[in-house]
Amino acid sequence: MILALLTGCEQDLTLELPQGKEQLAVEGHIAQDAPPVIILTRTAPVFSAFNPAELAGNFVHDAQVIVTAQGVDYTLHEVPSTTFSEALKQAVSSQLSLPEQLLNPGSGFIVYVYTSDELKGKLGDTYKLRISDAGSILTASTTIPQLNPIDSLWTVPHHDAAQDSLVTLYYRYNDPDTLGNSVRYFTKRNSEPYYPGYFTSVFNDELISGGSISFPLERGEPKGQAELDQEKYGYFGKGDTISIRWAAIDIAHYRFWSSLEAEQSNNGSPIGTPNTVQSNIRGGFGIWGGYAVTYHTLVVK
Repeated sequence: MILALLTGCEQDLTLELPQGKEQLAVEGHIAQDAPPVIILTRTAPVFSAFNPAELAGNFVHDAQVIVTAQGVDYTLHEVPSTTFSEALKQAVSSQLSLPEQLLNPGSGFIVYVYTSDELKGKLGDTYKLRISDAGSILTASTTIPQLNPIDSLWTVPHHDAAQDSLVTLYYRYNDPDTLGNSVRYFTKRNSEPYYPGYFTSVFNDELISGGSISFPLERGEPKGQAELDQEKYGYFGKGDTISIRWAAIDIAHYRFWSSLEAEQSNNGSPIGTPNTVQSNIRGGFGIWGGYAVTYHTLVVK
């Protein structure tokens, strides 16, 4: 009877997932002494194809993008990577962690950004963003904080003698005596691009406000790679030139990356903590964030 009951309850289910409403997604940043850089795309279905052709079709063209700073409106113009100046190529590469080779005219892929030669970021200033496209209005605001640099860097040999060519990078950071200081870091090894920390790239002073901390700093890795090298993940090698892009960010900027990286770490796990990415874009998704950047370099002997 039990067997008959169980087999009798079996049935094939066909789930038809409803199509979500297409919305605009923003990834935009502005750093001191650098122009604003904004990539504007449309959201895509979760199970859609993900390849260069599909991604190229998601760029939003001819939108009206305006950044207001100190009461002055700056209209951002759409620029394809095939016409990037060297200065703009470096700004896009560092702010969006894209390899410069991808931005070269012969790469076979075109990246479109909205930017302005007339606007350069300044420490302490606030920047309001307004995007208008096909009846959709997106707004956001961000601030470039004051500089908040690392105190010092050093390396420690790998704990396993069999891996004596590898080192762990350490940093010392002295936090100002104000609450809410946040940073995002990127590392560059030799001639590689600047990559953010793979699992966690942001820190907040909630637990150390006004104090000092010494801690390992993992080498950044490109997102989307097929598989991490677990034996070498996070380490640098002897002879490497290490460059750190240490960027102070405001609290809304911190919450976006912190919540996004937590969601990526869950990776759809059924036992993971439910999480909502905390975007600061009203009317769409993504981030509009300011960076107060300092650079630090160390050569591993």
